[in-house]
Amino acid sequence: GAPARGAPAIPASVEEIEEARALEAVGRYQAVALELPEDVSKARVAAAFIGPRGELAEATSGQAPFVLLHGFDSSSLEYRRLLPELEAGGVAVHLLDILGWGFGDVEGVEDFSPAAKRAHLHAFWRQHLGGRPMVLGGASLGGGIAIDFAAAYPEAVERVVLIDPQGFIDGAPQVGPLGPLGIKVLSSWPLRWMANQMAYYDKERYATDDAIRIGRLHLDTAGWESASLNYLNSGGYTLSPLVSKVQVPALLLWGEQDGILDGDEQVPRFLDELGGPVLLEWIPECGHVPHLEQPELTARLIADFLAKSAEEL
Repeated sequence: GAPARGAPAIPASVEEIEEARALEAVGRYQAVALELPEDVSKARVAAAFIGPRGELAEATSGQAPFVLLHGFDSSSLEYRRLLPELEAGGVAVHLLDILGWGFGDVEGVEDFSPAAKRAHLHAFWRQHLGGRPMVLGGASLGGGIAIDFAAAYPEAVERVVLIDPQGFIDGAPQVGPLGPLGIKVLSSWPLRWMANQMAYYDKERYATDDAIRIGRLHLDTAGWESASLNYLNSGGYTLSPLVSKVQVPALLLWGEQDGILDGDEQVPRFLDELGGPVLLEWIPECGHVPHLEQPELTARLIADFLAKSAEEL
């Protein structure tokens, strides 16, 4: 099985990356071996995550754990700029790589469907975080995965943090009979370049080749292609019936210039359907990824939300 502790394997292509905060985040990756349901994996699987360190970990040990999930076919490096801002504000966070994406070990894993991804997160919560009710958040599809988990395990989640979340677009991109050929398109530089352009408001500053390299780094992990194919063929997530099942307080952050999920269309539906109290904050001069484009403001709004008592929400 997987080692109980240690660090995940990071592809050699990390050497092409320039951004200091990305390299700092890479250096903080840890691995923890999780027992998953037998139909997902018969052996233990090493989950990759970045967790709180030292004094911050000790100072926040009595608080509800805070877990943030990255978006579709990404990694926790997506939070490379948010992480130091959160920690500077005294917020401890666990950034978990979702099963089949990021840098977690996938050897011996037979299922990468939404159910398997949910089981992986549940195992991390039970086996690494001790099963204490947590604050669960995510960006884009990661926000959708947080919704999926909170609906399935209400006892596990006491608040949610949703950053431009996916909630009303169901299914996965279709790769169809071409299979691996379609996967090659998904991993291709032109497609990643286009997605990168769409993600930001200030494209000149943020939609760089280095950002594409960081976003593609996990594609060089062993097993990425088969894991992605398995997920896509599973049909992906059906989230729209689940949004109303989230009954806990929610922080909803939305980039005002999101060109991927239009806030004017999406936000009223979330406000209407989320079952608990919702605190909405619009992020100005910002596209689909506030945690990358406006990390200071995003961190401050998250810290303020976490600091509120239950009565204030």
